[in-house]
Amino acid sequence: MATKADFTPEEWQTLFTAAPMAGLAVTSASPNGPFGVIKEMFAVGQSIGATLHKGSSNPLINALVDDMKNRGTKPERPQNIRTPEDAKNAALDNLKKVSTILAAKVPGTEGDEFKRWIAGIAKDVAEASNEGGFLGFGGEKVSEAERQTIAAVAQALGVPNPV
Repeated sequence: MATKADFTPEEWQTLFTAAPMAGLAVTSASPNGPFGVIKEMFAVGQSIGATLHKGSSNPLINALVDDMKNRGTKPERPQNIRTPEDAKNAALDNLKKVSTILAAKVPGTEGDEFKRWIAGIAKDVAEASNEGGFLGFGGEKVSEAERQTIAAVAQALGVPNPV
């Protein structure tokens, strides 16, 4: 059973930002105007909120959600982001670090469940707003760029693609 105490502050910060980074990667892959971006980033909070509401059997996910709820860790913004591609790459780099940390400190089912949870959040973000269309009508639920990014998120985490 992993808890916040099992990680260095830097490691915990990396894990703490994993969900927003997964959302950032997907949103950056195919920005869909200000309303689409807002819907997609809001989906990160909704996914975490759903976990908070229903709970999880995974102690690490619960520790992270509890820390968010108690505002124990302050989120840090990625640095030197100038383009959507920079944002996507920074997010994927963060998720690779998440995978490395979990492989070292939480090998096995608990770490894999955490990584699948993060990949699922990426999928939720992609499904939050239609891509293309006009004024929210038409378009497709998940763009090809988003599908590719979800696959890249899953690959960075070392888990199966959730789509």
